[in-house]
Amino acid sequence: MSILGRLSSAIGDPSEASNKAVAREALEQPEILDEVAVGLEWDDRKLVGDCAEVFAEVAKENPALVAPYVDRIAPLIGHKDTRVRWESTYALALVASLVPEQIAPLLSDLVAKIENDKSVIVRDHAVRALGEYGRSGPEAAREVFPHLLRALEVWGGKHAKLALEAMSKLAAVEPELKAEVKAAAQSCLNHYRANVRRLAQKLVKE
Repeated sequence: MSILGRLSSAIGDPSEASNKAVAREALEQPEILDEVAVGLEWDDRKLVGDCAEVFAEVAKENPALVAPYVDRIAPLIGHKDTRVRWESTYALALVASLVPEQIAPLLSDLVAKIENDKSVIVRDHAVRALGEYGRSGPEAAREVFPHLLRALEVWGGKHAKLALEAMSKLAAVEPELKAEVKAAAQSCLNHYRANVRRLAQKLVKE
């Protein structure tokens, strides 16, 4: 049976355990990803989502294996299917620090996801992707910082924790941003979510 024929949608596996099994194999036999990448371009949205999930699962463990496929994954963040968007955006977030030159052209699209996407998960991963891209170097950090400031506020502050976490990564590579990160954290000290308040307090003390 082909790799694509073993994915969850092909065999009727609603648990998606089959996708994780293929991802585990790909970690040992990376050439499997070539076949998975072919499925990213199919018309079957469920199969495309399965393939994107495999890349995300592999990227969790070894992002370097997924980095060569960024140009195949990137177009999917604009897919009409929500699951395809969140799995592909997640995969990009996991490899963004390794391939900043390929993520840079996607920044406007990622920012648009944070502003407008109907899916909380897609927006979460887009915020993560900005933070991972930003930690690739001082220039990238300065470039994305204003967008992370905006991410603190949009959608009623729903993404504030992830935005603060991302900002802390920027400050680590660009010390000139430390004061601005602290100021952003201070603005969240009275946030309605306790986990945001705790993180804000930690960043202010640092």
